[in-house]
Amino acid sequence: MSLKRVIFIVVFMAVGALEFLLYWNTHLYYQVKEKIKDNEEKIEVLERANQFYPYNDLVYYELGKANFNLGINNISQKRLRDFYFQESIQNFIRSIELNPASPLSHFNYAQSLFYMSHDSSSTLDHYTEYKKAASLTGHHSQIFFEVGKILFSRWPELSEEERALTLDILKKTLVRREREKLLPIMHTWEMNVKDYAVMEKILPENPDVFRLYAKFLGEKNLASKLRLETIAKAEYLEFEKAEELHYTGMNEVRYFQIKRALNYFRSSFNILKKINFYQDLTEEKLIEPSEYKSLQESLYLNMAKCRVEEGASLEEVEEHLQSYLALEDEAFRIGELESYLKKRGLIAEKLGTSFDNLKSLSFQIILAFKQSRYREIMRVGRLLRESFVVIPEGQKGHYVKILRFIGDSFLKADYPYEAQEFYEKTLEIEPDNLENLLRIRHYYVRMNEDEDIRIIEERIEKAFPPRIIVPRYFVLKKGSRFKRILSFDGREIVLNLQFMKNWQGIAPMMSVIFNGKIVWEDYLQDDSISFPLETEVGENVLLITPVNIPIEFLKITYR
Repeated sequence: MSLKRVIFIVVFMAVGALEFLLYWNTHLYYQVKEKIKDNEEKIEVLERANQFYPYNDLVYYELGKANFNLGINNISQKRLRDFYFQESIQNFIRSIELNPASPLSHFNYAQSLFYMSHDSSSTLDHYTEYKKAASLTGHHSQIFFEVGKILFSRWPELSEEERALTLDILKKTLVRREREKLLPIMHTWEMNVKDYAVMEKILPENPDVFRLYAKFLGEKNLASKLRLETIAKAEYLEFEKAEELHYTGMNEVRYFQIKRALNYFRSSFNILKKINFYQDLTEEKLIEPSEYKSLQESLYLNMAKCRVEEGASLEEVEEHLQSYLALEDEAFRIGELESYLKKRGLIAEKLGTSFDNLKSLSFQIILAFKQSRYREIMRVGRLLRESFVVIPEGQKGHYVKILRFIGDSFLKADYPYEAQEFYEKTLEIEPDNLENLLRIRHYYVRMNEDEDIRIIEERIEKAFPPRIIVPRYFVLKKGSRFKRILSFDGREIVLNLQFMKNWQGIAPMMSVIFNGKIVWEDYLQDDSISFPLETEVGENVLLITPVNIPIEFLKITYR
């Protein structure tokens, strides 16, 4: 047999033996990973694996973890604890020697070093290993997050350099704004840092993040003023986003991408609805009210126009158009809308040519009234007076609305007695309608009819809800909302909230939103609070939310 052949056979057998040893090492490693739970048994099997092949970094890593777990389990027994931690350290060191780029090995090595550092004689540098673990993994990995959270929990003992590293890790970690990472960081901050400036450096500028932070502050009874400012910042960022989406929608309209434009407008509108103007409770004015109103107007109008371009009827878009008209006061813009609707065949060319569709007529009369075309509306009123019009049951509300605007037009043109005739007709059809009662009260005030004013005031009182809004005891849980729709005549009221004062130590924090705007938020100091509210004619929405603990209400009243 030749020498070459002998060498080949020897090499072949050596490779085979090595593969066999490597196979058993790997086989035992996966047996530990998948089947064995007991740490002592893990160590026994892993040490046997090393006898077959002592160069697998994963085996040393698992040995380090098993010894670390035994150290934690024996934390109160110094001799055993130190023995297992020392063993874990040695195994992690060997794992790192074999694979220096393993973030898991560096991280768990740092954990072992940290626990050993509680021994005053130890000078082990766990921070260096945490830093290596963070540098070897991506910003979005769990290890990167865990390193930041652990360092944050040791904030008082960190050096300036270590604090800077910690803040850098946390800022990069929270860029994705994941709730499951934000909350643990906030809890760690509360327990170990509680420096508001530090949290400000960490949090990304994002409205959802700011709202979560504000919720956390409220529930933990921390910095009520900062909570208000944080929500105000969130609303400002939301407003900017709504403006951006609106601008994008307008660009899509220019390129006739109607469906896409409508989606942008709807997204902008949904963001805008979340804004409760918390800035009114702070010293900062971030959102200009006139810009907010202008954006609202444009969104209502453009959502309606997009729907029209898609083939929608007037009835399908009227809600948006009515909301637009409630905000828009410039006659030339309303005239532009009227021309647009005429071109699309959604309203008649001339006002009052037909009484077949009272809903369309009532809408067209609003357009005319907002443009001060009172004589055209008065002409419709005189035509109605001379005509026999059958009013279907489902269109009585529109007919009443037409009569009200006709009355208003006669009053504007200084024909008060003819106005009275149409106001009285509205009351014949809907005697308890608040709008009708308010219109005729306004007429009586103008005509100085004191006795009629007194009588109509009594009728208005009956149309109002009871002055006791909630007459019985009830509990409102933290975070839940009490909602009530109330009818008012536009005058100022004073809302009074009465509570069962049974809280000890922590006072309840409560927010009150009225017609979409925050009007009160603070800690309760007594068993009742009162504050004035500017009401709107018709429906008003009251929302009450406990922020930190449940609130027991006795009653809610107004005067």
